[in-house]
Amino acid sequence: MKILVAIDFSDITQKVLKQTEILAQAMKAEVFLIHVAEPNPDHITYDYDPAAMYAIDPTEIRNQIAQRFHHEHKTLQEYAEHFRQQDLEAKGLMIQGPTVEMLLAEVDKLSADFIVVGSHGKGMISQLLLGSTSEALIRKSPVPIYLVPADEAE
Repeated sequence: MKILVAIDFSDITQKVLKQTEILAQAMKAEVFLIHVAEPNPDHITYDYDPAAMYAIDPTEIRNQIAQRFHHEHKTLQEYAEHFRQQDLEAKGLMIQGPTVEMLLAEVDKLSADFIVVGSHGKGMISQLLLGSTSEALIRKSPVPIYLVPADEAE
């Protein structure tokens, strides 16, 4: 049994990890913690107003993003180590690209049996206007989705 876990480092991450640990222990499953990172830092300035570009140092932007990637990767590895300390096989993987498409590609690549993902509890208006990763995964996934709901206080 293989579980793919979508990690976004939001407030719900700890709840997603706890639920995954319970499932993985019960099923003796291998866990793949996946974080889909933002686009390549070389392309990050495409969204900025060209008139304001003189005030932006692209090198500084790339450095800040690289530092964030490094921190996220380190945190992901710490999460995987926690699972290994619980006698579970676990790997932390960081990939780049469109979130839903990349997660689904990893499902195929890893032959995952199901996905664990958190719901951020967005309101109906936000859901209609923006959609959500969990909703898109539910519609497109070839494997079952275990959706961890956000706390009502969030």
